[in-house]
Amino acid sequence: MRFFECDVPMMTCSGDTVSGTKKRESRSEAFIANPFAYAFVPVPMSDDGAYFLDMPNLQFSVNKESPSLDMANEFMRFLVTSGELNEMAQNKGLMSPTKDLSFNSVYAAFGDVPESRVLSPEVIGLTDDAVLQFRQADYGVGTGALTIDEAIAKYGTYTQ
Repeated sequence: MRFFECDVPMMTCSGDTVSGTKKRESRSEAFIANPFAYAFVPVPMSDDGAYFLDMPNLQFSVNKESPSLDMANEFMRFLVTSGELNEMAQNKGLMSPTKDLSFNSVYAAFGDVPESRVLSPEVIGLTDDAVLQFRQADYGVGTGALTIDEAIAKYGTYTQ
């Protein structure tokens, strides 16, 4: 909420944090009184620019014992079309799991990251929860318990 109250210039966040921003706008009196445009951008991490850690976050649950399993599967095929994924993402304030992000000004900058700098967690050897790792590192640096170099060295070793 402090971001919308305008007492912090930026926030470091992961995709799951960003997804709640739209609903928080309406809970901020300062934002309602003085709305502003904002966007989420990838952080430049090299001389070449930003990298994007591509972590799919699409989860549905279907009862495997359901007598209507065929209908559930057909509905899932409908939901995972690009148009429906984009619609759900837009309505929920999420980043679309499709490659075209130009329709959403909040996330458009991520669509500009070249394919060569889009990383898959499994390919780079990060098989645990990247969000947990990010939050633990961010907390350590934010509270002064770790330097940035120490947080980077520990990244991938945090446990819940």
